Amino acid sequence: MFRRRQSPVFWLLLAASTAVAQRSDPQTGAFRMTDTLAGIAGEEVAARVADVIRTDEPITWEIYVPPHYDPADPPGLMVYISPTRSGKIPNDWELVMDEYNLIWVAANQSGNLASVGRRTIIARVAPALVARSYAVDPERVYVTGFSGGARMASMVAIEHADLFKGAIYNCGVNFWDKQTPRHIDLVRDNHYVFITGTYDGALKPTLRIHRKYLEAGVENAKLMVIREMTHRNPNRYDFAEAVAYLDARIGQITERTDTQDYPQR
Repeated sequence: MFRRRQSPVFWLLLAASTAVAQRSDPQTGAFRMTDTLAGIAGEEVAARVADVIRTDEPITWEIYVPPHYDPADPPGLMVYISPTRSGKIPNDWELVMDEYNLIWVAANQSGNLASVGRRTIIARVAPALVARSYAVDPERVYVTGFSGGARMASMVAIEHADLFKGAIYNCGVNFWDKQTPRHIDLVRDNHYVFITGTYDGALKPTLRIHRKYLEAGVENAKLMVIREMTHRNPNRYDFAEAVAYLDARIGQITERTDTQDYPQR
C-alpha cells in the first residue's frame, strides 16, 4: 500500500481537477462510469495491487452529479461504500447532493462479499475517477457507507485521512484497536458523524466506538441517535444534518440550490 504523507491518488485528484476545470459539456444527473484501475491510477500504481484487482479489470461506478454543477464552484465528493452489489444512490439523497453541492460515487460489485483490500482500493481511486471529468474541491472529499459498508468507510477514512476529510458512519463502525493511525493529527482535524437508531442492532457498538474516538482526542465526532430508526440508511433530513457537520470543518455555509420545500419531519 502507499506510505506517503499524501497518497498518489490525492495528487492525481488535484491534477485531474485542474485539468477539467474548463469543461463546457459535463454530464449531470445519475449515470454509470466504467474504467480499469490502470486507466485511473496508471499502470505503475495499479501493478502494486494487482494481486487484489487485475490492472485491466473493468470496474463500474454509479455517479450522481447535481444539475447545477459549475466548475467555477467545484463541488465536494461523497464516496459511498455499499454493503450490497449495487452502488446506486438512495433516491431521496439526490436532494442532499443537490443542496450541498456534492457529487456521489459508489462502486457496483463491491459489497460485503468483496474482500477488504478490494473495497479499500476502489474507494481510494473513486475520487480520481470523478476528478478526471469534473472539478472537485479536495477539502470536501468524504466517505460514507451503510452497515458493513460503514465499517469499511471507518477503516478507509482513518487509514487515508489525507484524502478523506470526513466520514459518515451509518449503522456500523470499526475502531483502530491495535495501533495509533499513522495520520492521527489529520484524523483529529477531520470531522466524523456516527449515525445509529434506537432500534438499530449496531446501537451499542456505535456508542462504544464513538466514546473511543473522543478518548483518542478525536473531538470532531458527532453522534446522532435517531429515535425509532432500525438498521437502515437515515432519511435525507438526517443525512443532510450529517453532511452539514462535515462541511463545518472548513466553515462551509450552504445556500439551498433546490426549489423544493422540505416538509417538516
